[in-house]
Amino acid sequence: MRAEFLAGKQTGTNNNSETPVALMTGNDGFHIRNFNGAYFYLLQQVFNTKNLLMLKFDWYDPNTSVSRNEIGAPGSNFTAANIRYSTIGFGYINYLTENVKIVLYYARVSNEKTQLPGFTGDVKDDVFTCRLQFRF
Repeated sequence: MRAEFLAGKQTGTNNNSETPVALMTGNDGFHIRNFNGAYFYLLQQVFNTKNLLMLKFDWYDPNTSVSRNEIGAPGSNFTAANIRYSTIGFGYINYLTENVKIVLYYARVSNEKTQLPGFTGDVKDDVFTCRLQFRF
């Protein structure tokens, strides 16, 4: 099992929690938000060393100072950049050879419900991934 917890302050813009790579111009400005997030995952061998099952849970809250109905409330100026997300995922890994593996993974992504149009409920944004990975 592996886990990590992250917390701190992060600069961003009104519409994005990522730190800008260029200087802001005009009326745009930096927003400083308290954030936190974590991930926990478990890899378990089944049958033999070539087969693994994976279980993962994570969350990211780009602004711990606001939540749910505060986001998108009239006059609040809180945008989608403040929405908390969490993911529950599970997968299967098979080592076809020492240098080739296939990964099947399904992620159930959930967002907090807000007053923003398009985010008044959970957005249907689950992801299924099938990867074939090579090691050289």
